[in-house]
Amino acid sequence: MVKPNGQEESAQLTATAKTLLDAIEPWYEGNRNAKGKVDSNVMCAGLYISDYLAAAFPLTPAVYKADTQVKGASGAKAKELLADHGETRKFTSEGGRTSRKTIVLAEQLADTINSAGAAAEVNALGPSERHALAWILQEWFVDRVRDDYFGRQKISADIDPSWSIRTIVANLIAAGRERGGNTAGAIVQHLVGAKLQIRFPDEKINVESYTTADQQTGRAGDYQIGHTAIHVTMSPSSQVFQGRCKDNIHHGFRPRVLVPKDELRRAEIYAEDAGIANKVAIQSIEDFVGTNIEEVAGFRQDHVRAELRRLLELYNARIEKAESDHSLKVQIPENL
Repeated sequence: MVKPNGQEESAQLTATAKTLLDAIEPWYEGNRNAKGKVDSNVMCAGLYISDYLAAAFPLTPAVYKADTQVKGASGAKAKELLADHGETRKFTSEGGRTSRKTIVLAEQLADTINSAGAAAEVNALGPSERHALAWILQEWFVDRVRDDYFGRQKISADIDPSWSIRTIVANLIAAGRERGGNTAGAIVQHLVGAKLQIRFPDEKINVESYTTADQQTGRAGDYQIGHTAIHVTMSPSSQVFQGRCKDNIHHGFRPRVLVPKDELRRAEIYAEDAGIANKVAIQSIEDFVGTNIEEVAGFRQDHVRAELRRLLELYNARIEKAESDHSLKVQIPENL
């Protein structure tokens, strides 16, 4: 659905939207299970039906139904509708297409909207206002996807305690990159923080949002241990070395830059260009986290398993405290 133009909502449109949402919310909440979760099929039904409302009212089966499924339902369609509202994270790949529940839910929702819409005189709205109404309802469902899907969907990666911790960290970085946005950056920031908590239990390791700048905290880097300023970045830039690292050196700190293993060479080139290659330590995040965890575990398999679990638990606790997006938490496998 194309976003409506920026014209102000009329009083009638605002009142109509409120009437419909007042009816839709109980329907949506009534589809929570005993654990308080909402199936993604409920969200998909909302995205599709609100999309069809832009062009038709009342919502008859001929408008939205194709045989035993919702017309056009697919992972690609759900992705498109979410992207219209600025949400680009990876949603369910099927978009409710393969579930028989989706059409049943769509029928229920269409009936709910038809009933509330008749009372609110949706038919009195012109085409542009009905389009705007559909956009408002769809935005409401997109927010439910953010809260009830992404807000509960943890990071999932291949985690096997028999593997090196370095490999597991690499898998978590890959999972973050796949999800997109700033996910990988947040993952490495808090993995490093969790590792520092384990390695330096007597130090107070700061816990801030991934987006908090060093300057806001008064620290020399993302983390500061003794006289070392630690900078964690997924994508090294000249500014890190020309700016932050040189400033560290000027103030008597030993800068250490942590990057993914595939960014090591680029970081080294920036350090050389800045003329500080012999004064800055550059290390892969995978090795920085992995080696220390295995050392703390005494390189014993049973202890490595325990320390790996502690790393992930501390990571999740940091996300809980510092980030509004709790979908950044890692799904800890039962084999730990």
